[in-house]
Amino acid sequence: MPRDSTLDLTEAITAQIERFAPGFRDLILASTHQSARDMQNYNPNYIGGDIAAGAPSFKQLVVRPTLSPDPWRTPTTGIYLGSSSASPGPGVTGLVGWHAAKSALKHEFGLEPPELGIDR
Repeated sequence: MPRDSTLDLTEAITAQIERFAPGFRDLILASTHQSARDMQNYNPNYIGGDIAAGAPSFKQLVVRPTLSPDPWRTPTTGIYLGSSSASPGPGVTGLVGWHAAKSALKHEFGLEPPELGIDR
């Protein structure tokens, strides 16, 4: 979806799925859509409709949301970030949560989490 778009691409997406899965359209009971602009109105963090909360550029990967050796830990005790807004950013399924959990175990409970070989 183009940034800030107001387009409804429901038909185009349905037609593409129907192309590879004939009969798909007949199984749809109802549908709804949100444009990129609607997404930003729903959540101001989705600037331009970007549900990943920003481009995964090198700078963003390093300083998202702040330059810190522990960017998953917030200044508020007991609150940790496990979203695409924290390092390493969007598209790395589970890794942000893993780092947030490790930080919480260390800072809240004084525990060193087991190494799973994903930090390398």
